[in-house]
Amino acid sequence: MVESRSVVVLGGGVAGLATASSLGGDAVVFEREDRPGGLVRTDCIDGYWFDHVLHLLHFQDDDMEARMRALLGETLVRLDPEAWVETAHGTVRFPLQNHLAGLEPEVVVRCVHDYVEAAHARDAQPPRHFEDMLLRSFGRALCDVFLFPYNRKLWKRPLDTLAPTGFQWNIARPDLAAVIRGAVDPAWRHRAYNSNGWYPRPPAGAPVRGMEVMARALAATVSDLRLEHSVEGVDLDARRVTVSHRGVTSTVHYADACVATLPLPRLIEMAEGVPADLRAACATLPQNRVTTVMLRVRGPRPHGTGLWRYYADESIVFTRLIFLNEFDPLVSPDDGWALMAEIPEPAEFPRAAASDVIARTLRDVERAGALPAGCVVLGADVRVLDPAYVVFTLGGREIVQRAVEFLQSRGVAMLGRYGRWEYSSMSHVMHDGFEWAARMQAGRSA
Repeated sequence: MVESRSVVVLGGGVAGLATASSLGGDAVVFEREDRPGGLVRTDCIDGYWFDHVLHLLHFQDDDMEARMRALLGETLVRLDPEAWVETAHGTVRFPLQNHLAGLEPEVVVRCVHDYVEAAHARDAQPPRHFEDMLLRSFGRALCDVFLFPYNRKLWKRPLDTLAPTGFQWNIARPDLAAVIRGAVDPAWRHRAYNSNGWYPRPPAGAPVRGMEVMARALAATVSDLRLEHSVEGVDLDARRVTVSHRGVTSTVHYADACVATLPLPRLIEMAEGVPADLRAACATLPQNRVTTVMLRVRGPRPHGTGLWRYYADESIVFTRLIFLNEFDPLVSPDDGWALMAEIPEPAEFPRAAASDVIARTLRDVERAGALPAGCVVLGADVRVLDPAYVVFTLGGREIVQRAVEFLQSRGVAMLGRYGRWEYSSMSHVMHDGFEWAARMQAGRSA
């Protein structure tokens, strides 16, 4: 017997949960894991809590802020999104281009000079690739000091093979006055894109901490959420989804729409009725995974670290260190603190042994001076997220657009960072889910 539902949602991450939350009993959500949230999950290891993906919630509109504050109440607290950038020429606040005063004086002069030249350059042709876009936006000196080495670490691909678009929502080119202000005033604080930052801080003894608090609260508003249900296939012609649950396979028909938050290439691969050339093209879309090393530290907590620190030094294995106790002081025992190191690499690279990754990370944490005197690492664990970052190669956006439009024409709406194969925040993808559901309901009542 085939079950029939109005809307079938594939994936119980925050995009899928937001969509189903607004649709009520009209939607069913299938999630392969035993907990909702997708990557928005938090694990406890010997009394230390670690988010799978560490970011603040930041809201671009009042409606999203009001909705999430109503959902989480006093548990959701506002945080100053302080972050720092470590370079060979000094340590400055993030974003670097707005806080140059912390660099060596001669480097500051070069950065401002080259920025002015880039700002006044006249070139009617659009940037050819990502490297070209960075040069035109920030000038040579800023690129050499941070943007080039950091992005080489982050993507581990030639920057001239990456697309010039797709990254811009969190790469802000400031106006000249802001650059000069940050170059001459060490106390200047720029309001970055995520200045309106929020994070859950439940009371002591809460059964869940970290950003999973938000994911669970959102999941509690979903009428029909089925965990441990893996999507095995989608028949576009029959509008049917095949799922398996503990060895039992079943089929669900969607009468109105299927909302998919699964990685776009994966859905195209498993779906029946996809043209062969589109399937082959989507198989070429690259992605990066992130290996996260989670360190449980005993000893005095460091001060002045910010929430996280970026490292431009390409000989240091991680791109950033995340100081979780700055997000929530209760994520570790009182006599310790939790530290995360993120190491991105192309998904096609062979994976190193966990013991080797941990050993390299510990050496580089020491080199970076991130462990204060008197601190001891009690233990380290490794988590691999794949995919973690969508890679925007030249020509890739056209493939993604074609795939999304094809699926939409067959009643499948792609939502979320991986469903739409884009670089977006938690707030963005939840907003998209709420908005899609509102359009669906408006269409029914019209």
